[in-house]
Amino acid sequence: MSGHGYDLLASRPVETPDLRSFLRDTFAVPEADLFVAPADRVDAELRDVPPDLVFATFCTYEPVEGHFAISLTVGVDHDRARPIGHADFALRFATRFQAMVLYSDDEPPGLWSVVLPDGTRLLATLDETDDRFTLTTASVAIPDLPEVAPL
Repeated sequence: MSGHGYDLLASRPVETPDLRSFLRDTFAVPEADLFVAPADRVDAELRDVPPDLVFATFCTYEPVEGHFAISLTVGVDHDRARPIGHADFALRFATRFQAMVLYSDDEPPGLWSVVLPDGTRLLATLDETDDRFTLTTASVAIPDLPEVAPL
């Protein structure tokens, strides 16, 4: 099994059926090989699933506060699902759901990659307190977030 993980923050929540559809399309996996659930419901959702079943794509999400509304974690078995790079995954998510997306790829220390709904990419710094994530500076002005200072 060749796995890959994706962690991102998105500025708007996404309904489970829409998220399932996006992940199916993005990773080209059949419905039976896809698991999607809120992080606090994983055990309940897996209650009737055989313990040896391995999903090709496994996704959990939970609400957060600040400039972002949802935290998303996706594990993918690339032997059974289409491989997608971090930047491409974030871009697809941002444009599909018209959301600002923060993710980590190969940025310098202390910086994060951000994709805006129109596909614009930038670097930013982030203040994280508990489940509150707030951008503090950015390499490009972010529409609707004038409080984010230039990098």
